[in-house]
Amino acid sequence: MKKKNLLYIVCALAMSSLCGCDDFLDKDPQDKQTNDTYWQTETSLRTYAQDFYSSYFTGYGTDYTVFAGYFSGDDYTDDFINLNNANTNGSGYIYFSTSATTDWNSRTGTWSDNYSVIYKANVMLEKIPGMNISDEAKKHWEGVARYFRAMAYSTLAKYYGGVPYYDKVTDPADPALYKDRDSYLYVAQKIQEDFQYALDNVRTNDTKRQVNKYVVGAYMSREMLYHATWLKYHGTTVGPTSEKVADGDIKNLLQGAINGAEAVMNSGIYSIGNTYNALFTTDDLANNPEVIWYREYTSGLQCNALMSYNGPEDQTQGGVTQDVINTYLCSDGLPIGQSPLYQGKEDPSIQKSFQDRDPRLYQTVADSLRIMSAMGTNYTEGTSPTGYPTKKFLNDEWWVAGLDYCTGRLSPADAPCIRYAEVLLNYVEARYEIAQVGGNAFSQSDLDKSINELRDRQLTKWGDTEARTMPNVQLNGSNLSVNGVVINDPARDPDVNPVLWEIRRERRIELIMEGRRGEDLRRWAKFEYLNSEDANGYPTMSFLGAYVNMADYPEISSKDDSGKRVLYLFDPENPGNEDTEKGYIYYLREKGLRTFKAGELNSERYYLRAIPAAQLTIYENKGQVLTQNPGW
Repeated sequence: MKKKNLLYIVCALAMSSLCGCDDFLDKDPQDKQTNDTYWQTETSLRTYAQDFYSSYFTGYGTDYTVFAGYFSGDDYTDDFINLNNANTNGSGYIYFSTSATTDWNSRTGTWSDNYSVIYKANVMLEKIPGMNISDEAKKHWEGVARYFRAMAYSTLAKYYGGVPYYDKVTDPADPALYKDRDSYLYVAQKIQEDFQYALDNVRTNDTKRQVNKYVVGAYMSREMLYHATWLKYHGTTVGPTSEKVADGDIKNLLQGAINGAEAVMNSGIYSIGNTYNALFTTDDLANNPEVIWYREYTSGLQCNALMSYNGPEDQTQGGVTQDVINTYLCSDGLPIGQSPLYQGKEDPSIQKSFQDRDPRLYQTVADSLRIMSAMGTNYTEGTSPTGYPTKKFLNDEWWVAGLDYCTGRLSPADAPCIRYAEVLLNYVEARYEIAQVGGNAFSQSDLDKSINELRDRQLTKWGDTEARTMPNVQLNGSNLSVNGVVINDPARDPDVNPVLWEIRRERRIELIMEGRRGEDLRRWAKFEYLNSEDANGYPTMSFLGAYVNMADYPEISSKDDSGKRVLYLFDPENPGNEDTEKGYIYYLREKGLRTFKAGELNSERYYLRAIPAAQLTIYENKGQVLTQNPGW
């Protein structure tokens, strides 16, 4: 194992999660951070800025902590069923039912955590002009501070919508400290200003493992695409409303996403290699041409547990859904509902339905079902509650060699925090969206620089040495085509343009279990995809696992010794038969998880968190009002 000596991400400054906003926007002037004797050299700035890193580059976490969006961390979506994050009262996923009585209203950080970053960034920006360093250095470090301030406000806006915006250290006596929320649009525009300044001024290389221009550009493409499309599909004042945002404002925000992406794409530094699984399972990503920013792990020093959940141990935390499996194209580039190559129409078993598919499927899901039941689960390899065990984060060579990296919390695999493939997908979506609001027309060139780059990647199937690619797509009027055949997906959402549908498909497949799907559904206003039941009360594919015929698995019983059913299946051809022995795994049949009915996930309430009650109380005690989000 290669010994690594690069700089590690340091721990963030500990902050109380229940402190008020005012505790972070004004500080004791004797605090080290505001002491002028500290602000002398670039070394001081670099040391000070290190406190920002762990807030936004969490990677796979450490030990048994949440995987920061990877694997089961990409839950509350139609891609993954997580068994460990449901309310005990069966009222639905925590994601939608978080109470307004707590400060902890987001999975990636609290209101207070992000305002503490904003305070620190504002202190840094206040001190830099008076330092005896070059103008170039001042601009660079101002760019770093503004980058992290943008990341903090971006996180706040994603979870709460409009928030009080401060771009300077606020005096405790200033009434503005308790102002009401600024609009989401205003906050998004200020975020873009910070990102653009950072993109224009942060160095292309500032020593190893330090934020550089291309890290800024990559995250700018991600964050600005989110805010632009949120505002397009939701509208804004303070929280979500039906008030439309002007096309010109949407266009400007989308241009920010494009600017960030093009800075990375035009650098000539990054490219798509002929690897997929290896992006997530290697102990050294330093020289991988696709990885823009990563978190480093080293055996014996700092490791993670993600790999142990993707291989020899049971994947009891959850599994991928049949819905996302159905999204993978056939090898001819056509959807399963259109392609003549799809073999799962008559026999939906994994042996048939996985034939001739996008090769990324084979590097994401294992080659056989491993069914979780109360009886007969004595597999040599881990089981999954949906039947589909994942392998995206498993290093097969380590596993076969019997290395302990695949068990417990001992994995030294580095985590790609953001990679070139996502930048390309951010770019192509932003280009399509900007063309709808007055920007330059969407073109074949946009596809060639993005989706077709990904499809030229050569990948192998399980146990096979033959490399496979996917057919390139061509723009064909208001549709896409492959090899002269217009793509016509019977499963397409009729409210989504065919070109945009395929762009979103490519994003879903490429970034599966990387923490993006939940954010995508939120910004597109498509939580309706999460409905666990259709209009007839039958489970949707986003709530089901693999298709099985129990006759093919004699070693597994669907009932316990008393005859009670422990493994439920759903047969679309006989939907009322709850005692069927063939159908899609319905592991959650009696679990009471995500019990939302069709049509109930369209409420705007679910798209934003509640403003923390502690913050509302602070304002009330000062005789001021902090507006709560609608519905909370």
